[in-house]
Amino acid sequence: MPAVRFQSNVRYSNDQLPLNSYPHIRVPKEVSARAPSFVSAVEMQRLAPERGTSLAGAAGLTTAEFALRFADPAQQWRQVPSGGAPARWQFQGGAVIFDVLITVYVVEGFHAKVVAVILEHEFLHVRDEIDIISRFMPTAAPRDEKVQQYLCQRKEVDESMYRYWFAAGTGSNPRGTGKFEAWVRDGVWLPEHNKRAKIRDSGPEWESFRNRIDDLMRNVH
Repeated sequence: MPAVRFQSNVRYSNDQLPLNSYPHIRVPKEVSARAPSFVSAVEMQRLAPERGTSLAGAAGLTTAEFALRFADPAQQWRQVPSGGAPARWQFQGGAVIFDVLITVYVVEGFHAKVVAVILEHEFLHVRDEIDIISRFMPTAAPRDEKVQQYLCQRKEVDESMYRYWFAAGTGSNPRGTGKFEAWVRDGVWLPEHNKRAKIRDSGPEWESFRNRIDDLMRNVH
């Protein structure tokens, strides 16, 4: 049987960014520069109430939605011959795909120079999300107890667990993996996502960003 392979997929909600529409924006090489979704200050507060109401804190936001799917679930999960006993299922190996959908938001009404600085900061968040899904997850997930048991060691599961944990898609991800997707998201992906977001929005780098925004707001017209 083939070994389990963890692959990553990055998607964006935003369209490509026309860089000539803004002053020079430094874009990390891993990032596909995307035009932000402009929203009202009220909508931004709804999207990220924890960001507060300060200018820099509420000016931009990067969200990431995690999903997990099997590349070919019909072939990757097989019933084990049971000789009339209740059905059992076993993972057969192959690709397990970690997917992230990234969206960048900016509050509407800012001067183009201010938007450029906001986007530079948000693109660093985007880079973090790409690194999490493409480098962190393929190495961290195999250390999770259920990933290790059911995918790496191929422990058999009964019919109920198979249907509830591994075969039940969600509305936004109909080929998804039910409770298993939520388990990996909340136990492996989300703690790292939250940790990096907190680091990115604190410390000297964050203060420098805030100061740049404040200076521009005082001087652009």
